[in-house]
Amino acid sequence: MTGRVFHLLDEREIFSERDGGAISRWAANALRDGKEIVVCPDFDASWRFSTDRIYKMPGWNGVGRFHPILYRLPWPLQRAWYLRILSALLAQIQSGDIIYVHNRPACAAALATVMERGRFRVYLHMHNSMLLQANRGQIQALKRVPIVYCSRFLQQEAERTIAQRFESSYVVYNGADEHIFQPAELRHADATTVIFTGRLVPYKGVHVLLEAMRLLLKSGTAIRCAVVGGSGFGRSRKTQYVRKLEHMVPENCSMLGYRCGAALAEVLKHASIFCCPSIWNDPFPLAPIEAMAAGLPVVASNVGGLPETLAHGGGVLVPPNDPERLAEALYALATDDQLCKRLARAARQAFEQHFRWSHVRTQYLHALEETRP
Repeated sequence: MTGRVFHLLDEREIFSERDGGAISRWAANALRDGKEIVVCPDFDASWRFSTDRIYKMPGWNGVGRFHPILYRLPWPLQRAWYLRILSALLAQIQSGDIIYVHNRPACAAALATVMERGRFRVYLHMHNSMLLQANRGQIQALKRVPIVYCSRFLQQEAERTIAQRFESSYVVYNGADEHIFQPAELRHADATTVIFTGRLVPYKGVHVLLEAMRLLLKSGTAIRCAVVGGSGFGRSRKTQYVRKLEHMVPENCSMLGYRCGAALAEVLKHASIFCCPSIWNDPFPLAPIEAMAAGLPVVASNVGGLPETLAHGGGVLVPPNDPERLAEALYALATDDQLCKRLARAARQAFEQHFRWSHVRTQYLHALEETRP
């Protein structure tokens, strides 16, 4: 590969282990052993990247408030605005470089209109379904931009919905850090604990899990649940939804707050089953992969990219937004120690064979090399 690679994180994505989100975690782990440069609105030292590999782009953290206005403008005005916003980054770019845009189709589209003149390449990596919101001008500009999706679900969704086909597209799955997330040496069969980790937002379905736990409590099942997370990443505010969850928590559940890194890995070691009760088309969340790395069987909703997460074994899929079916799946694992252990071994094996960050980096580099001029 010739030239440098600049990874443009979105304007809300602080490059931080505690305060950053899933894209920050992807960049920190997939790029750790390379020379790529992370472009972000802000950062701290928690990912241990040298400062010459991080570029805090001027004004990038203030762009978010303009997006609602920009999205309503005609494409020529959008393009002009985004090129102006990205001018500081473009000033750093040399012939042969790559700008790898995460989750911002409008930015990738604007950059694509000047890439031939600047003799650089543009890639777009989608971690959610925002590409479906792109307007006709953006889609046309992205025609020759390689599109990377975090799951086949996202790739197929775009192919079904967007009439124009892109010249090349790839799937690069998410991963987990095998050095942090390790199976516990001993888990007690008489102390079954279900755990959820992630953002406490309605579409993650934590309320469905709490209702399922309420049903298990009524049935007399000896099982507990720990909910780990906040409304956002790091020091997030307590939202109306979080207050609703706190109000409905049954006595067999506890809310542990936000954890990340080693602290998150530690609470996973004390769990028996991981639950991902999403009620939306979750593209390919990191949390179940981290749980699989920790040797936990996964009970997940049969939506979005979650079936791909469990395609190699390690868990059970249930219908979304169905507390009764979720309770049944949790009960089956809680009362069958051999089944639980068998799925736990399969989860760890699936992680080792498919979802290490080294596998992610190999997939990502393949996409770059295959589209090299």
